[in-house]
Amino acid sequence: MRSLLVVGVVLVGLTAACGTGDPPARRQAPSPGSPPVSPASPAAASASVRCDEGMGGAAAPPADFQVVGDAVALPTSDVRKAALQAAEAKMPDGSPGSFAKQGLLVRRGRHVELSVPESLTGRAWLVWGKPGSPGARVVADRCQGDKEWIVFPGGYLVRDMGCLPIRVRVDGGAVREVLIGVGTPCPGQGPAPQI
Repeated sequence: MRSLLVVGVVLVGLTAACGTGDPPARRQAPSPGSPPVSPASPAAASASVRCDEGMGGAAAPPADFQVVGDAVALPTSDVRKAALQAAEAKMPDGSPGSFAKQGLLVRRGRHVELSVPESLTGRAWLVWGKPGSPGARVVADRCQGDKEWIVFPGGYLVRDMGCLPIRVRVDGGAVREVLIGVGTPCPGQGPAPQI
């Protein structure tokens, strides 16, 4: 019961922290009505999540997260019953799109890489950390913490809402692909809750 309470507290903090921090124009995905994210630089194809950008930890991932490769926990369509909420946002080039706030949980001491397929480059970005840089590929490298799982605030920035494929690679192993409903459900999911 205590571990469920800790996970609940972490998730409440994660939801609140994802909408605060540095202004969106500096590097974090914007909220509706905010200025656009700075134009993408050549480095925007890949971004690193610094270990000190985590916002705490958890003993275990929440029940509606899937653990991939024993090291990454994501709200995939296999376990989450509804798509993530998405709000209007501006893309790195200033064009309109959507942002779904959702934290990333990484097991301490593991090297993880998350990416979108090449076919979605320039249409979907992953943004985790404080303030977080949008990237088609994001890396977290062997972070340490007091808890087993380190929580990074952020989410998914997309031109078009939909069922987003995310590729996950842990410690240089095989690439696994999972599906995340961003504003629109993946097959088998319900619609995103209304904002």
